[in-house]
Amino acid sequence: MQYWMNKRFSRRVFLAVLFYLFVSQTRANYAASNTVKCDWCWLGGVTDRSITIKAKLSTKVSENKNYIQVFYHTSPDLSPTKPINKVRATSLGDRIATFNLNRLAADTTYYYVIIADGRRYPEKGTLRFKTVKVHQPYNFAIACSACAGGTIGQFFSSGVSNSRVFDVIRQYKIAEESNLALFIHMGDLHYRNDLPSIGLKEAYLDDYRHNYDLVLAQFRQRNLYQNIPLAYIWDDHDYGTNNSDGSYNLKYIASEVYRERVPAYSLVEQLDVFGGKGAIYQSFIVGRVRFIMTDSRFHQTVIENSPNNTLLGQEQKQWLFAQLQLGKQQQQQGKEGLIVWVNTIPWIVKEDSAINSWNQFTRERTEIADFIKENQIDKLLMISGDAHMLALDDGGKGTANSYGTGGGGSFPVIHAGSLDSLGSIKGGSYNGERYIVNSTVKQKNGAIPGKKQWGLLDFTDRGDRLEVKVRLKRMEDTLIQHTFVF
Repeated sequence: MQYWMNKRFSRRVFLAVLFYLFVSQTRANYAASNTVKCDWCWLGGVTDRSITIKAKLSTKVSENKNYIQVFYHTSPDLSPTKPINKVRATSLGDRIATFNLNRLAADTTYYYVIIADGRRYPEKGTLRFKTVKVHQPYNFAIACSACAGGTIGQFFSSGVSNSRVFDVIRQYKIAEESNLALFIHMGDLHYRNDLPSIGLKEAYLDDYRHNYDLVLAQFRQRNLYQNIPLAYIWDDHDYGTNNSDGSYNLKYIASEVYRERVPAYSLVEQLDVFGGKGAIYQSFIVGRVRFIMTDSRFHQTVIENSPNNTLLGQEQKQWLFAQLQLGKQQQQQGKEGLIVWVNTIPWIVKEDSAINSWNQFTRERTEIADFIKENQIDKLLMISGDAHMLALDDGGKGTANSYGTGGGGSFPVIHAGSLDSLGSIKGGSYNGERYIVNSTVKQKNGAIPGKKQWGLLDFTDRGDRLEVKVRLKRMEDTLIQHTFVF
């Protein structure tokens, strides 16, 4: 009898324990599903007084929630007991929190963390950013590159990259002598947008969002973008499919998700499906340098044998002309010293070339070159991606960049790539072969194909002149080097 009672009691205890564990786990799962935390963040739109931070949250939260915040200060000690700066998210759309930090001090390093539901991101330490100076002499540097397809072996691509080259750029940023102000990504952030042509809009939105999530799940890219401001313009693989243009049927979805996910500078066009708007061209100033970033995909129109083919579209082209004129006027007043045109696809290409580039838009290229020549835009530098190579053309004697009517309209052109895609050579020839400092590397017509490659441009402003030291690199090694004086 005693044995039976003990056995019955043991079963009851056992069942009670199981029930307790079940309830506890259910509560824990429910709590976890309703706990907000930060998955990733990145920086952009930096000026002398402001910066934008975009952060991905683990769950959706309503707009009236106020516990999603950024804590920031010039001291790395962000203890809640100290008088630190706090800013709430200005929007919380589709698990993306947008923070606009304003009234910052120019040329100043700030440390920050994101607080979501009482949880700190990152869990340990702090992240950082630095503001810049605007419309005054300022010495700074930019890193630039493109094309991160995630090369595995010789023929396979994962579509996203976790290459060590991102660590190399970040390590340069945190070096004591570094004055790296921002990283300019010139397109093909990933190679995952080979999507089918039919389906539900929400599914496509989720695909585009997921691709950004995958990029920022790569810790080397994430560590770079959350500690140095980004200026990013898409190219074909992150906008759409290979060589996609303005006829791409998902371009408005690409534009919607870019606006949602990317901490960009102010975009000129509003997203308007019925009005055919949604390109992502933008401009900004650092020091006395005007950066113009054009969108080579959204308005691109290619009709066989048509003289009216356009890469930029009429409105973007007129905006480009206005930016060039404004830059020239500011230079005459001493407020600016140089224009950098971020043009994603190759400019120096023969008309009969088979590659997707400005060779398909020779009439428009001549129109732009004529504008540059007629308005004496002589302080202009172009940086480009797309081609998986390093190359430099100084725009001087022997340049192929002479597309104005009767010649002229030339300027220096720099190619920096690829971050992590198999090497290729596009366009040329480039007259910068004499600036190659490593004679053992493989090169053709002044171009060096390869991956783990990037560009570093140091701007030294002496008031009456502006020097640009260009170093085109493979990892830590400089392969091409030249200094321009404007």
